[in-house]
Amino acid sequence: MAITKPPKKKTDIDNIAADAFISGAPDAQATKPKGVKKGKKQQITLTISPELLEKIDEKAAEIGQSRAGYINMACHNAVDHGIQIKGNKSEL
Repeated sequence: MAITKPPKKKTDIDNIAADAFISGAPDAQATKPKGVKKGKKQQITLTISPELLEKIDEKAAEIGQSRAGYINMACHNAVDHGIQIKGNKSEL
């Protein structure tokens, strides 16, 4: 009886490479977007400094909007009209 070596165990690198190869195939399933859908909107996670958050809350209260509503309006405004950073206007 011949002595044989045990088969190599797959490493994490092998598994990652195999997953990347399979996901790159033309018939691979599309990845699902992260987060929670709420109606027609997508919930996200956003990190903001406490100082900026306080200013956002103040401005939102001035116009009777929620924090989320104010941030949403600011994003729409930036996308529709561009943003200005240190005097340089940028069209998105």
